[in-house]
Amino acid sequence: MDLSKYSTVLFDLDGTLIDYAGAQKHAAEYIVEVLDLEESNATLKHIIGFLEGNVIQDLEACKPSAIEPGSGEMRQAFSKAGLGVDPVEFIELYFEGLEEHAEPLPGIVDLLSLLGKKYTIGIVSNGPGSVQRKRLLKSGLMEFLDIIVLSCEVESAKPDPEILRCAMKLADSKTYDTLFIGDSAGSDMGAANAAGVDFVFVRPDGDFSAPGPRVLELRKTAELMKYFSNKTV
Repeated sequence: MDLSKYSTVLFDLDGTLIDYAGAQKHAAEYIVEVLDLEESNATLKHIIGFLEGNVIQDLEACKPSAIEPGSGEMRQAFSKAGLGVDPVEFIELYFEGLEEHAEPLPGIVDLLSLLGKKYTIGIVSNGPGSVQRKRLLKSGLMEFLDIIVLSCEVESAKPDPEILRCAMKLADSKTYDTLFIGDSAGSDMGAANAAGVDFVFVRPDGDFSAPGPRVLELRKTAELMKYFSNKTV
């Protein structure tokens, strides 16, 4: 398959370009250290599981459904999860730990270096602006990007298609010449399909069972390199 017909290539950030699992693990370890919690694999696993849940993910994406950190509802959510800590401090520590870890996935620097010479390249990510921008700088990927669209800055989070439409407006591209690459069926593929944009589904675990249109399935984002190789500068 030749993907060189597109003029704009948009990427999800976490799990697609940057190691999100590693970042969450680092943040969980940071929380355990600062809050002086029991240092065990069970504690770490429990915290990571909570970080991956809707309570924190909705907050991280600035979704309308997000619970305010200092609210009674948030305290109840922490209590239900068996976390006897201050939610506000926990969440602040999470973002502090998260922004310290920004390791590009294998082959990503080479991929963006190649594509950046030929296409408009953008990031469309759910997350706080200050956190994601610091991570992009730390990762060294910022230099390859023409546009950055973050959910907490534009008040639209994937799978809402408006966040992709915002990116396309900045890139001055249309649905037919825009490609979006991501690793989440619900968030990334959902947004692409709703916006009418072609989608590449990246799943390191090889699980492509989620329904939904996509033009390509890959185990690694860096594998895109060979599908764009036919376009000249």
